[in-house]
Amino acid sequence: MSNYIDSFYQILAQGMPMSQVLSEAEFRHKPNPAKWSKQEILGHLIDSAYNNYQRFLRAATQDNLIFQGYDQDAWVRQNDYQNRDYMEIIGTWINVNNHLSFLVRGLPEAVLTRQTTQHNFHQICMNTIPEGAPTSLSYLVWDYLFHMEHHLSQILPDYRRLLGEFKTTT
Repeated sequence: MSNYIDSFYQILAQGMPMSQVLSEAEFRHKPNPAKWSKQEILGHLIDSAYNNYQRFLRAATQDNLIFQGYDQDAWVRQNDYQNRDYMEIIGTWINVNNHLSFLVRGLPEAVLTRQTTQHNFHQICMNTIPEGAPTSLSYLVWDYLFHMEHHLSQILPDYRRLLGEFKTTT
């Protein structure tokens, strides 16, 4: 579990200087109308954090790992991330992930590692697991961090170099 907490802090530490690395214009630039801007990508990561927060919280009291999904494109539009203050978006992303890291830190090892075949990780994870295959909450936490790092590398092209290679062990 300490690897997860270390990963949260490393990822957040690299994301914090975003406003120093990118101008507001670069943050808001849309490569084309159908693609998200860097600001919208970070907004998507805020939505992902909120969704995963409730998943991680509920996992402690559920017998399964079946969680509701969400329409990421609709949420980005509905939250109007493109037209909001870019410093607010960066600050919200940092704050919600700090909050999420405290939740993960407090999860008992038994909750994180409890194996189940009752999950919908084939639908909600970036790195899907076949339906009915054994998995754990630990995998979902890892997938959340992987997802966050994936999108941060779209926002900050040097992100991987800054952070180093992300550990893929669960």
